[in-house]
Amino acid sequence: MYKYIRQIFSVFALALLAVLISRIYAGDTDWTPLNWIMLGVSAAVCLLVFQCFVYIFNFSYALACLINGTIIAVAGQSLAGYLLGGAMAFYGARLLWFTWSRTRSESYAARVANVQREDAKLPPPVKVALWVQCTLLYTFHLFGVYIAALQGVLSSGVIAGAAIIIAGVVIEGLADAQKQAAKAVDRDSFVTSGLYARWRHPNYIGEIIVQVGLIVAGVSAVAAAGMTWGTFAAVLLSPVYIILLMLSECLRADDSMESRYGEREDFRAYKENSGSFLPRL
Repeated sequence: MYKYIRQIFSVFALALLAVLISRIYAGDTDWTPLNWIMLGVSAAVCLLVFQCFVYIFNFSYALACLINGTIIAVAGQSLAGYLLGGAMAFYGARLLWFTWSRTRSESYAARVANVQREDAKLPPPVKVALWVQCTLLYTFHLFGVYIAALQGVLSSGVIAGAAIIIAGVVIEGLADAQKQAAKAVDRDSFVTSGLYARWRHPNYIGEIIVQVGLIVAGVSAVAAAGMTWGTFAAVLLSPVYIILLMLSECLRADDSMESRYGEREDFRAYKENSGSFLPRL
């Protein structure tokens, strides 16, 4: 899947563009000033792509979650908005701090240097395309949270979605911290401590769990309000794409680990006793 993720991204970006145009064309009831603000925030934070292309996938993503989550929580003025918007703002703040600290760590220095070399080769039109695509992705990423806050109903679906999001944040945060600590000790080996003892990619699966929480909360809010298929699409497209991206990252990482450590006996034993998508108990 990871070999085709760029093409998949382009398809999702076109679908998101169609949703954006349809909602704006429909009028104020489907596209409010708050949506314009979320679009503006996403466009602004995605400008980091012109500093370094990879920043749009980590720093920009974290900032969009932090800022748009906070805006929804404040503007929604409902328990649903406070719960979901606050959860995603916390998620964005944690990811921003982790990304910043990882970028400055010694164990990540070689990766940073490689990214900078790749960035220098990337043509400006490609960066413009990334800016447009990620702006659309981040604009609609928290659309389900926006709908739930707009409805203002603390339903079982909203509560379940928030609980799933928080569970994903905890798993991803713990996995990121454990991996960074292990890499600080031995940056050239694979991680087998903590969550990684039986689970090769808890960081990516934690991210998937967050997206599932967004879908649960958003779809339940849309269904309760009896909204149109276009609203369902607006809620689903961004989280579904990120889920596909994380699944592809699991597969890519498995192939990368196999190529680097496949001949080592300890890695073969670790692979036999660990799962990729789910922990092997």
